[in-house]
Amino acid sequence: MNISKELKGVMVGLRLSGIVATLPDRISYAVSKKLSHEEFLEMIFFDEREKRQARLLNTKMKKAGVDANTQSYSWDTTTTYDRSLARKLFSLAFVEAHSSVLIFGPTGAGKTFLAKHLAFTCLKAGYSVTFARADKLFKHLRLSAIDGTYEKTIGSYLRPDILIIDDFGVKEMTREEAGEFYEIILERYGKKSNIITSARSPEEWQALFPDPILGNSSLDRISHSSYQILMEGESIRKQNRPK
Repeated sequence: MNISKELKGVMVGLRLSGIVATLPDRISYAVSKKLSHEEFLEMIFFDEREKRQARLLNTKMKKAGVDANTQSYSWDTTTTYDRSLARKLFSLAFVEAHSSVLIFGPTGAGKTFLAKHLAFTCLKAGYSVTFARADKLFKHLRLSAIDGTYEKTIGSYLRPDILIIDDFGVKEMTREEAGEFYEIILERYGKKSNIITSARSPEEWQALFPDPILGNSSLDRISHSSYQILMEGESIRKQNRPK
């Protein structure tokens, strides 16, 4: 069944473009199933709502820095980790409790993969998320201190319901970086959730801080309000390389 240009124009003008693509098929289906007018309207408006929710989710994912290919998480890997705990995290109870998640283990074990899928689940549930690699986060803050936007920039890391710091602890932090990390952890503690991935175990993080007192204070808050997942095994990237 063809839809007239006039009707298409009206739907687009009313911002109901999500219906346009599926309307001919929906009309045919409604006729074949002898749906009532109310049932037909319910069906096409549900289509519109789904399209809008999908567009909104994609926008949130781009803003959060989360890849678009994280809709389904694969549990079928050779990586060894506490799968029951990971499944529990996907219930998002840790977000409600303002707890944090520390995911650590060797390079390529799937830490970032798990963190991004948790981020996607949080976004889909309506939570705000910011995903940042640790080195880029510190660079962002360093440059903002130069151009006078530091307060605005650090606020962007304090506001979201879930802050994901990926690849933390690659190298020792400078005093400025340690101070920034402490400020973020201190301000978010008990109010928001953090997910931190690292190739180092939390026990090794203390040595990354130039000031041991600052390190103790930061890590005390993280470790006592976090779920910890150790992921071990051969690099997934190595397993998936072309042969």
